[in-house]
Amino acid sequence: MIPFFFAIALATPAWAAPESFRYDIRLDASSAARDLLEKHLNIYKWQKKNRFTPELLLREIDALPAAATDLLATEGYFDAKVTAKYAVENNTHTVYVNVDLGEQTFVANTSVVLQGPIVEDAERYDVLMQRFNRRGGQLENHPFSQSAWDDFKKRTLQTVQARQYPAASLLSSEALIHPERKEADFNLLIESGPAYVFGPYSIHGLSRYPETLITERIKIEEGQPYSRTELSDLQSEIQNMPQFGTALVDVELAQEPPYIAPIRIDVQEVPLHRLNGSVGYSTNTRFKSEAAYRYHNLFNRGWVFDSQLRLEQLEQAAEVSVILPKARSDWEHRVWGSFLAQDLQGMDSHLYKIGVSRGKKGDEIERVFDLQYQVETRKFQDGSEEQPQSLTLNHIWTQRKLDNRRNPRNGYMVQAEMGGAVKSILSDATFLRLYGRGAYYLRMGQDSQLIAQASLGQTFSKSPEGITSDWLFRAGGSGSVRGYDYQSLGVKSNGSTIGGRVIGTASVEYQHPIIRDWRAAVFVDYGGAGANWQSLDPVTGVGVGARWNSPVGQIGADLAYGVDYQQVRFHFAMGLVF
Repeated sequence: MIPFFFAIALATPAWAAPESFRYDIRLDASSAARDLLEKHLNIYKWQKKNRFTPELLLREIDALPAAATDLLATEGYFDAKVTAKYAVENNTHTVYVNVDLGEQTFVANTSVVLQGPIVEDAERYDVLMQRFNRRGGQLENHPFSQSAWDDFKKRTLQTVQARQYPAASLLSSEALIHPERKEADFNLLIESGPAYVFGPYSIHGLSRYPETLITERIKIEEGQPYSRTELSDLQSEIQNMPQFGTALVDVELAQEPPYIAPIRIDVQEVPLHRLNGSVGYSTNTRFKSEAAYRYHNLFNRGWVFDSQLRLEQLEQAAEVSVILPKARSDWEHRVWGSFLAQDLQGMDSHLYKIGVSRGKKGDEIERVFDLQYQVETRKFQDGSEEQPQSLTLNHIWTQRKLDNRRNPRNGYMVQAEMGGAVKSILSDATFLRLYGRGAYYLRMGQDSQLIAQASLGQTFSKSPEGITSDWLFRAGGSGSVRGYDYQSLGVKSNGSTIGGRVIGTASVEYQHPIIRDWRAAVFVDYGGAGANWQSLDPVTGVGVGARWNSPVGQIGADLAYGVDYQQVRFHFAMGLVF
């Protein structure tokens, strides 16, 4: 029955009603139910709307007990009692909701029955049944939930379909609820269908690029037992190639014996040419502009010609390279040449490089072997000049184990480098350079985060003379020790700051959520570069910053104080450390 005061409210002319109708909600429920109801009940959603009326609220109150009961049943509360009432007290409209959860239902037993040709495949049948028993054991004696039941059905069927039996189907599924015992039984009956093997492949969508780009990546042999993982891996490899925007790899299942699954590969090509440019500002090298051109089918062999030009106030760089498609061994090869001009900390440097690289990328680990020849011209503040050269062989090993590549919340990254040169082979000095760096991400609470970073390196040589700047170390600036100018921490020589043979830096940063995708940050950086460990004079930087988790990665701005130099510097950075 509608309360008398509520009926009066309904009878009030529309023109007399207030423009904005607001109400409070008093929910009497345990924490187990509160989060679920607050997230899904309409009265909470409508509470934030501007256009709402007492009539609509009354309808929601009438429907609320049934809606809440259905929601609670998805978490195993099948005997929940929900009541809702409306009241106006001191001109405040209030909805009172009371929830008595009752006892929660637990999963008592799980059962998966496989039938069909898979029964004759004893090895595969036994493997699957052991897996299902383990998965079911993880559910038993735990609370029932609709999401757990749906996931059990989905994952069980997909497990059967993943290898040899892609046509498997779910014949029946039932979640038997025993109200008197507060128990639930999960029962599945799956028909395996026949065992399939891969058939021949066909490629569709090619017009610009040679077919060998794709055929060289196909490692699936005709007659090989069907595997969904093999198809997914092939699809990922093709889609990651620069010549293709999208790729779809699937099979067509024969309905009659022999049960062969031909592979169909559909691709969408990207244009042959790609040209892009940008302008911006870096606190390290100030105003900058960039242009890049890429051609995706050099010599009609799918080789990629890549060129980049970067003009900044303190740095100018150009690079051209030719990237060969991956070999069947998954190694990728690259031939390149580059030029870098820098005018930093009293040293004017022009560095020319040519090289050959061989690299391999996995899901987590990336390895690169690099042979390069460098020639550098260095001019110092006092007018002196050096022209070192080096022929170096270098190996870079990187591991990224992150929950999210663009915006990591948990995980780590580690990179280790080892390289050097021999004086008698196109080099002015013999040296060995070892360098490592890492970053660790730790999520704290709901949205806060702790980030720790460190780097450590040494170039082993009798003297830094004859070693090109790439193989020495400088620190300072964004991504290093904040609060100090870019590459200002090194060895003072000839009126300039040059690279040293050792480096050691560390950083700890805490980020706290402020609003939506924005976080505030506080940090402490420590470290520097020097001629040797005995003369290394590390410095400290502290500061605050803002972080925006944009669609392309985290963008950060920092205001840092260099404690040792008693100076303030602003830093801007985007993306991960490496």
